Amino acid sequence: MEMTSGVEVAHTLGEDGLSDGPEYSPEGKYIWFNWVKTGLMQVWRMRADGSEQTQMTFDEDLNSWFPHVSPDNKWVVYVAYHKGDLKPDEHLPNKNVVLRMMPAEGGAPKTIVELFGGQGTINVNSWSPDSKQFAYVSYELR
Repeated sequence: MEMTSGVEVAHTLGEDGLSDGPEYSPEGKYIWFNWVKTGLMQVWRMRADGSEQTQMTFDEDLNSWFPHVSPDNKWVVYVAYHKGDLKPDEHLPNKNVVLRMMPAEGGAPKTIVELFGGQGTINVNSWSPDSKQFAYVSYELR
């Protein structure tokens, strides 16, 4: 949504499956998001004008959601669900998930922590201002 004009501009369309979780990079050059376009939910990045839509994760056993860019623009953290635990376009609570981190310029992600969580674990950007840590939610069912 363009704030001064109120005009909504779609950069991804539904014919390629659900896209969700958009977030601008700190300098405003890119929009990071997740998209089920390739069969599993993956992390993507595009220029702020919608051009250069680029797949950033290529996991064959995970559905990746909610990419969040660190304030220093060096890292991206996201939550991932195990393939088969839910449909690729679902992000449910009460699941075993992993938090993963990757360089913002691309490259192999690494798992930071495995936990019980899911929807709500890291839906919004929760990086500290110095980019040295981020917050997330895990929980137990009682």
